[in-house]
Amino acid sequence: MAERLTGEARDRVRASALTFVGGLTILLVAVGLYVTLVGSEQTSVVPSTVVAVSDDGRRVTVELVHRTCEVPSGIAVDERADEVVLTARVMAPTAEDDECLPVTTRESVTLTEPLGTRELRTTRP
Repeated sequence: MAERLTGEARDRVRASALTFVGGLTILLVAVGLYVTLVGSEQTSVVPSTVVAVSDDGRRVTVELVHRTCEVPSGIAVDERADEVVLTARVMAPTAEDDECLPVTTRESVTLTEPLGTRELRTTRP
């Protein structure tokens, strides 16, 4: 049968375990605060225009205007009973770059239901 820890040895093991758990908790809270407050990527809304809707009404192509130093990060789709709202987002550069030029990009999204008689609009920044 295994020998049990007694007195001071048991107290040292407990203290070490509590120190480890406490340090790990502080580290996780710090990482969570950083991600929440600073974020890993900054995104922003950019102007967009609907340029095409497929014949079946489910695929919508959007043209978005952004700068060459910004990377498109997708089109958010908010489908409601009476309208569909599309929001184009880009990842902003980490530093200002004077050589960023305007550029137009096209992206397509697929709706869960055909557009039908619903109004289709885009969000403006």
